[in-house]
Amino acid sequence: MDLQQEERVKGNSKTHRRQVSCALLLVLASAWNPAIPARAQQAAGQNQNGGFAESRGVRVQVPPGWSINRNLIAAAGPVALTNFGGVYLRGGILPPGGAEIEVTSIRLPADLQGFVRNELRGTVLDPVRPFSDSGKVGLQAAYTFDLSAGAVEKNVAIYIPRGAVLYKFYLSYWNGDRNEANLINTLGRVVREAQLR
Repeated sequence: MDLQQEERVKGNSKTHRRQVSCALLLVLASAWNPAIPARAQQAAGQNQNGGFAESRGVRVQVPPGWSINRNLIAAAGPVALTNFGGVYLRGGILPPGGAEIEVTSIRLPADLQGFVRNELRGTVLDPVRPFSDSGKVGLQAAYTFDLSAGAVEKNVAIYIPRGAVLYKFYLSYWNGDRNEANLINTLGRVVREAQLR
């Protein structure tokens, strides 16, 4: 599955979220006013409470309190984990306090630094720095992008090259989330325990 196909399979993709900024006012209104309904159905194929998820050459342990989008895995998409049962707001926006971790792999690009800069173009990117944990060595990038005035999504991306494959781990959450340190620790644990195949 190429990147364009993966984006189509994943209805809550980063590209999709960027395109819905014009609808963000309604989304934010629904977060603060319960009379305006958010997308209330649970995403199909969500499984709660632990276990393992495997797709695209990587097997990860699902952290406690996080769920797996098994339908996405069945469609050869990335591993997608959420801490809110997969119930996104309209337009695929994370709910307040929500976070998601995505894990995927691609063919290793010739210039990893250039690839990271290109992939994260259009975001506010902190300096890319080396990453090393439990024998996994690569790069880590933290970045934000504005969905709308005052609505900023924060992200941490970890890139681990292994052989001819680049494994990519993404954490997304709202800027200013009071649980940020725990979310980043959860991403670190997912990377540390991941089995790269």
